[in-house]
Amino acid sequence: MRTALLRITARLTAVTLLGAGALFGAGTLPAHAATGTVVTDSGTGVTIRSGNATSFGAVGTQPNGPVQIDCQIYGEPVTGKFGRSLIWDHIPGKGYISDAYVDTGSSGLVAPLCTSNPRADKAIAWYSARNGSTAFQGYCEMAAENSYGKTGIYASAKANWNDAVARGAAHRGDLNPPKGALVFWDLAAPYGHVGVARGDGYFWATSVNGRIGLAKLPYYSNYLGWAWPNF
Repeated sequence: MRTALLRITARLTAVTLLGAGALFGAGTLPAHAATGTVVTDSGTGVTIRSGNATSFGAVGTQPNGPVQIDCQIYGEPVTGKFGRSLIWDHIPGKGYISDAYVDTGSSGLVAPLCTSNPRADKAIAWYSARNGSTAFQGYCEMAAENSYGKTGIYASAKANWNDAVARGAAHRGDLNPPKGALVFWDLAAPYGHVGVARGDGYFWATSVNGRIGLAKLPYYSNYLGWAWPNF
């Protein structure tokens, strides 16, 4: 939870930076851009990565202090200076840093959603490479987690969905999930069913004609909605 003091500090920092830019004739930030302040206990800054997860390679370090953000994306949750966050900030011309180390004055998005999502692309590629496989029949939650390089996070798809509801992160009944979002159904009680959205109205999942496959939403009955992976 970011404190009121930190929010005020971030706003004052942003105003100061913009004012300084006008004073010295620097180019103004695009209307859609946001600013924040990188803060780490070590004081050495935060790792810049080529994608929105710690599994992506390091491409540099963003030092403590002001930073410009041109877009944001949901990715692997990271616990940092400002708590736990699924948001990653894209630094123009550099890469991605975890928002858990950036004071933006908000725990939510402050910039437009990035048009690319490297982590989601990897998850979708995982399913695509296993198209037609029956190896995960009855293990839809495991398949979804494995596609994101994780395992053993939730006992079932329904448990995953219930957690999203409890966190206020569930988009109930929305048939337009973004690429990489998890999509849920209330099937096979009490376990439920889950897949990964492709971002164009289609999704990958197990049990599509008895195997891993691609289908158009909602496909099954009792569609619940979508949520970003909490892993």
